[in-house]
Amino acid sequence: MKREQPHRDRDPVDLFAHSCPFGVAATGESRVSVNWCRPPLDMIHMPPVHGGVSYIGSEPGWLIREVAGARIRMFAACEGDEMRDRIEASINRQFARMPSEVLEIRASPVVLQNAQFAGGLVTVDGRFLLNGASGDRVRAKFDAENSAKWRRDRLTRAFRRSRATGSKTFPLYDRDLAERLDVAIELKNGFNYFHFSTETLGSLAHFLDDPHERPIRLHLKKSPIKGFIRQFIDAVYPSLADRIKLVSNKKNYDVVRSVYSHRHYLYATSDKTVKNVLHEIGESSKWERIARNPSRAKLAAMQTFDNSLQMLRNAALAQTRARKLVATTPRLVWMGRDEGGEARARGISGHEPLLEELTALGFERVVFEHLSPLEQIATMNGADIVIAPHGAGLANMIYAKPGALVIEIGTRQTQLHRWGDFLGCAHVSRCHYDTVFTDIDGVEGLSDVPAISSGLRGVRLGRRATDCLVSMVSERLNQTSMPDPIVNSV
Repeated sequence: MKREQPHRDRDPVDLFAHSCPFGVAATGESRVSVNWCRPPLDMIHMPPVHGGVSYIGSEPGWLIREVAGARIRMFAACEGDEMRDRIEASINRQFARMPSEVLEIRASPVVLQNAQFAGGLVTVDGRFLLNGASGDRVRAKFDAENSAKWRRDRLTRAFRRSRATGSKTFPLYDRDLAERLDVAIELKNGFNYFHFSTETLGSLAHFLDDPHERPIRLHLKKSPIKGFIRQFIDAVYPSLADRIKLVSNKKNYDVVRSVYSHRHYLYATSDKTVKNVLHEIGESSKWERIARNPSRAKLAAMQTFDNSLQMLRNAALAQTRARKLVATTPRLVWMGRDEGGEARARGISGHEPLLEELTALGFERVVFEHLSPLEQIATMNGADIVIAPHGAGLANMIYAKPGALVIEIGTRQTQLHRWGDFLGCAHVSRCHYDTVFTDIDGVEGLSDVPAISSGLRGVRLGRRATDCLVSMVSERLNQTSMPDPIVNSV
């Protein structure tokens, strides 16, 4: 077999000019086509190497800091011993890899120059900006399109080169001038509640005190736009609602404000403020190795959250507190799902015995899609225990009260491909987040676990999973006291 040979970081064909990696369809839709085999430093923005990003007014006071996080537990409760043993082994490996410390990552308003927003991504001077979750998607696409090891290693070398350049940070942009600029923010799509809540909704909180009412554009792929997008914006940020527009076509900006998450900044710079925090955590911590290794970005994301999530939490709970909504919500919640509504069908079977026992213990079934945004937020914040099959609704953990018990029911498929997605939501609220992995509906053996590309399958609850869940609930209910709702965690 003929082996692909390295080209010394040069591509045989450069499909797009280096100043613009987006290839946009002639219709003007934000469909993106990119030559992902170009040299990484030509297509990915590295803060110490490239310009075009500026802090507004002054540098942030901190970039990362250690904070209290969620309590995390996982349980294997499949009916078959072979599947249960495999899940337990994966649980042990996962906990062995994860650092025990939780870090809060600073997200800061910035000014971008020569920026382009398209397809839910952003470039600065033609290079993709690694910005929070949209940066994760850039890196995932790069890895997928550069399967040969030598090609992937080019990105690792690019990060190392960037770190070796020094501790250069972003320059400063005059605050008064910046506040007169429009705002542009990435949005992955218009239909996924999880991505909207965890990636975009919190970014809007940075502009609550804007002195000038400049337009705020949320740039997304051309896709269906569900009603919850506008409903949550109106409910959480009523003072911003009239300024916010959803834009699916690409747009170029000579200069524009945005919000920059420093998560990928950890790998691209030797900034002393980052080094000092890692030193304070201790040399025995896994964080030192994670921060030096860009291939561990997903692991880092599991034990971090952006302060934008904290700002979203504070703004949302302030709205529910003003209306005294939490006092009227149930304390024991089974999160139902409206399979006939906007949610994609992803059923659950064998759950009738569990619901009978939960109802006897005082649980109420709540279909969050049937509630207003503030009712959803208040219901999550008022609950002592929430149980839910895997789904986007678990992003509402952002609003849980510290110490509340949130139990996700997952499968081997969600363990392999989705576990960890909700950790940031759990950490920002400091709840107790447990996951019970049970059987996949319609799947019997280990070899039959479907690939994620075929879609997530439903959950099947057997006796072992039911007993596990009831035992966890009984353990919590037998505690002498429950935490009261808290609207602002610190």
